[in-house]
Amino acid sequence: MPEIATNSLDLSRARREFLGSLGLDAKRPTAWTQYGYSQHVSFDMLYAAYERGGAGHGAVHKLLDGCWQKLPRIKRPNSDKESPWEKGVGKLLRNVRAMAKLKDLDRRNMVGRYAAVIYRVADSKALAEPLQRAAKLVDLIPVYEDQLKVTTWHTDPAAENYGTPAMFQYRKISPPGTETQGRPEEWADVHPSRVQILAEGSTGDFFEGVPLLRAGFNRLVDLDKIAGGSGESYLKNSARTIVFKYDVGAAPQAIPGDYGEPVESVRDAHETQARALNRSTDAAIVMQGGDATTLQTSISDPTGPWTVAANEFAASVRIPFTILFGQQTGRLASDEDKADFANRCASRQEMELTPMLEEFIARMQAAGIIEAGEFEVEWPPVNAPSEKDKAELLGKMTAAMQQAFQAGLVEPLFDANELRAVMGFEQRTDDGMPTEGDPEQTGQEQEEDARAPA
Repeated sequence: MPEIATNSLDLSRARREFLGSLGLDAKRPTAWTQYGYSQHVSFDMLYAAYERGGAGHGAVHKLLDGCWQKLPRIKRPNSDKESPWEKGVGKLLRNVRAMAKLKDLDRRNMVGRYAAVIYRVADSKALAEPLQRAAKLVDLIPVYEDQLKVTTWHTDPAAENYGTPAMFQYRKISPPGTETQGRPEEWADVHPSRVQILAEGSTGDFFEGVPLLRAGFNRLVDLDKIAGGSGESYLKNSARTIVFKYDVGAAPQAIPGDYGEPVESVRDAHETQARALNRSTDAAIVMQGGDATTLQTSISDPTGPWTVAANEFAASVRIPFTILFGQQTGRLASDEDKADFANRCASRQEMELTPMLEEFIARMQAAGIIEAGEFEVEWPPVNAPSEKDKAELLGKMTAAMQQAFQAGLVEPLFDANELRAVMGFEQRTDDGMPTEGDPEQTGQEQEEDARAPA
């Protein structure tokens, strides 16, 4: 008997080791299963959290819009004015709405581990053939993770491209859950030279990309449970579930039917009256020696548990709570929260989006679509002051000038052009300030000049 018990314990332990831990609680290895969380988060689950979850959708687009609130400038190095090369690149990108397509690539990348954009160029070759030289860029096709798969790999260990994809396939229809009107699934071969992949968080293997919503996915489940459960409790109470109580000796079987006819059973009579009561505000209940009440459930305030889960989800996507959820909690975003989010967007532009744009321009140059030469990507400041901020700063600067003058400082702190620059106005040749060798005239000198013949 002890041997059987020992074998049973060994089998149970082996089973747990085989299945792996389903949570962070070492005492309860199946805690996540009991809480309703999944051990592995698939792309379909992430896509559903983005497509149907308010918090997940908001996190993706809040970060996306923060990084792409203004388009970057692709220019020659150390060039302040727009060069002919820059004008040509800008025209090419506008013709195919390239920036909008690359922004969409970024959106899809945040949903899954990676996303890709496929080049459609005018080179008279099939997508499965290598891209060498092309006359122009025709279109860019952004695709989700589940729309792109590797069919063959480079397997020669001595080759430089060992371990890289030799051929892709991409699915031409939209992600699952979208309307296709019965159109069959279609996959097309595409050569890696025509595919550009964006996998945020990965330094090499694009399968190691980090989806934005994965770390906080459990909290998204909690938010869904809390909000859905609270809504369900309101629905239960508003549905007016009827409770019938009869006195001893009552005759409920004598309750007439809809048209005065006898009912087959008391249950049928009750269900008929309950349905009528919930459908119409003018319906009434007929009782025979009894009483009818409504069954009420207690509704707990979901604010506290919802706020806890929302805060943890905001931490997982590294977006301040007040930035992500706005004024729903009665709090406005502080200056620190705004500055923190602006720094997050600026860092992401520098570390993720700039390399993506540089790769795109370099590959267009290699194909002869864009003229070769050095270039750089310049993003407008994310935390640029608003017109209100500029006006407040200008007021403080002029007040400081007045205080300095009253304190005896003869030379002004700022000239007119420096003040105009705060508001973004163009500089003037004459800034209105006296310069050396051009002293102010006295009153007597002004009168002499006025009497002088013309």
